Parts: sequence; C-alpha cells; structure tokens
Amino acid sequence: MMRKPIHERRTLGARKVPLPTERQIQETCSQFLELDGWRRLRTDPVSDRSRGKGFGERGMADDLYIRYQPDHFVQFHGPTWRAQTQSIWIEWKRERGGQGKRALFTKAEKARIHQKAWHAAERARGALTLIAGEDFPASIDGFMNWYRNSGLMRRKLLTAALQREAAGIA
Repeated sequence: MMRKPIHERRTLGARKVPLPTERQIQETCSQFLELDGWRRLRTDPVSDRSRGKGFGERGMADDLYIRYQPDHFVQFHGPTWRAQTQSIWIEWKRERGGQGKRALFTKAEKARIHQKAWHAAERARGALTLIAGEDFPASIDGFMNWYRNSGLMRRKLLTAALQREAAGIA
C-alpha cells in the first residue's frame, strides 16, 4: 500500500499532524543533497560586515549548492585553470496551514518581490534557481520528487525504498 506524501497527511487519528517548518524542510533536503555529493553554502546577508558574518545580497536565495563534476578534474590549460561544477540556488518556503476548512487549501508562503527579482536576474545569467512553492511543492516530498525527476540525481538514493514501499514491503 502506497503511503501519501507527508504534505497530504493532515490528521493522525483525532490529532492534526503539524506541517514541517521551513527550517525542517531546508535541513532535511540539504542533508539529502549532501548524500548525493552537493556542498551547501548558506547565504546570510547582513548589513554590518564588520562582524565577519554572512555573505549575500538582497533577495538572494537561502542556499547555494555546488557539486564538482567527477569526470572533469581541475586542469591547467596554459595560463588558466579549468574546473567544471554544477550549482543550484534554492529559496526554501513552507506550506501555510489553516484551521478547519482553510487547512484543505494550504498554499506555500510566497517569495517576496525582491526575491523574485533576484531569481529572475540569476536565471537570465543562466543559473538554475528554485523557489519552493513555485518550482516544486513546498514540502520535503515535493522537493524529493522534483529532484528525482530533474536528471541531477547521481546516486539512486530513494529508488530501493520507493520500490519496497510500492510493493508493500516494510
């Protein structure tokens, strides 16, 4: 029997199951990406650079993930060095949950105008940027499904577990 994704499971008996927070979604998905070879760089723009904390600019995504191509090592070509990498910028959001009837119509929190403008500028430069709730459902399962179908997954991290779940084997 196939279980419903977590964002579709709203009640547990008489109790309501709380929706995951943005931080829980961000941390879980980041750990998953790290298992697949990605390195996470958290952005943390601050106005007081004298504290030596953070990097970023207004509207920048929450995280930058970088992965080096395993078959393209750093090479020296005359006066220049060359390396190939993949990168993903991700702005994490969570679902907003309501009470009663409104709980049936949950939506993701929306990116602010300056965040959307930053993503549009980066996409125009050729970057892969994602906003949870717009490019994939704002949930752990939503991101996992997007990533599995994106062509970026190197290791089939979920394949065996999904096959067992589909077959009804614990």
